[in-house]
Amino acid sequence: MNLRCPAVLSWLTVFVISTCAGARVGNSGPATVRLSDLDVGKTQQAWGSPRKDQSVDGNPLRIAGHTFEHGLGTHADSALHIALHGGSSRLTAWVGVDDESGGRGSVEFRILADGREVYKSGVMRGGDTAREVDVDLSGVETLVLTVNSGYDDINYDHADWANAVLEVTGARPQTIDAPKEEPVILTPKPSPQPRINGARIFGVRPGSPVLYTIAATGKRPIRFAAENLPDGLELSPPSGRITGRVEKPGEYEITLIAQNELGQARRALRLVVGDTIALTPPMGWNSWNCWGCAVDEEKIRQAADAMVESGLADHGWQYINIDDCWMIKLDSDDPVVGGPTRDECGRILTNERFPDMKALTDYIHARGLKIGTYISPGPWTCQRFEGSWRHEQLDAQRFAE
Repeated sequence: MNLRCPAVLSWLTVFVISTCAGARVGNSGPATVRLSDLDVGKTQQAWGSPRKDQSVDGNPLRIAGHTFEHGLGTHADSALHIALHGGSSRLTAWVGVDDESGGRGSVEFRILADGREVYKSGVMRGGDTAREVDVDLSGVETLVLTVNSGYDDINYDHADWANAVLEVTGARPQTIDAPKEEPVILTPKPSPQPRINGARIFGVRPGSPVLYTIAATGKRPIRFAAENLPDGLELSPPSGRITGRVEKPGEYEITLIAQNELGQARRALRLVVGDTIALTPPMGWNSWNCWGCAVDEEKIRQAADAMVESGLADHGWQYINIDDCWMIKLDSDDPVVGGPTRDECGRILTNERFPDMKALTDYIHARGLKIGTYISPGPWTCQRFEGSWRHEQLDAQRFAE
């Protein structure tokens, strides 16, 4: 009977468990820690969610036909901060655009060590061979792994830090929250005297409803007036909202007036009634950058309230736009977003997060703002919600309703 066998078996078991956990043990060198064994959920990125040992869409990590066992799947623009405390000596990895992008996308990987750039991949595109990363981290306190959009848009920028491993000689690395910058407001406060802001030109189609709110700063209350309003329009003196319809095409020169106890401001507005609208860049807010698919009716109402109460509306900001995910999600069994995509007449339906689009629209308009939305010209949206394919006319009518 060999009494040493249990001890040998126990040592081997410990070695195997440690290796499976992503740390190499032994007397000959430093331990290794996989990046994906840290809390990669602290990654900040512009689209989707970071994934441990998977691409951003939840597939195996794959770059130019080569599959990698572990790593971080992210999306440009992204950043992951890691506290090393001087205890790591090296980072190795393979980086590139994941094959799930279908050969599209362009990204650039950068590594910052205590604020100093120690690696830059250059722009990489879908289909490019993975590039090797090997960075000396001796004495580094904080590491930042970043991915930018390759200096264009972020579409299909699925980026992989594949087989990323840290060699550790001291303290175990930990992912940390990105440092928060103190807000600095450089814009001077508006004068208490009235001032009319916003664009000096406004376009509308003949017979279409007009909603124009005079953007003005100054001590409240302010009374508004307008000279030379065309037939069909009226102005509310307390709110400064111009509403109604103008049937006759043409250009109309209007003088806007804002007055409070400290003085009066006057400014010209050219109203163009014709076939051309959106004569100036729209100024507003879009739900995607803040909420993505977590958007709902209450958040849209809150955004409208914030635009008014923050004073942005007094400087000409006027649009509240709902992006993706207000429709029905295709092939979803979630009762909140799933279900029939259209009614018996083929009209597009909203999901339960948006129970009454008409009431929401009325609420936005009552605040003197405008509301917009998003739809795909294809069968589905970017997030696989119902699109307008072969229902374009019906959907345009539905939006008007």
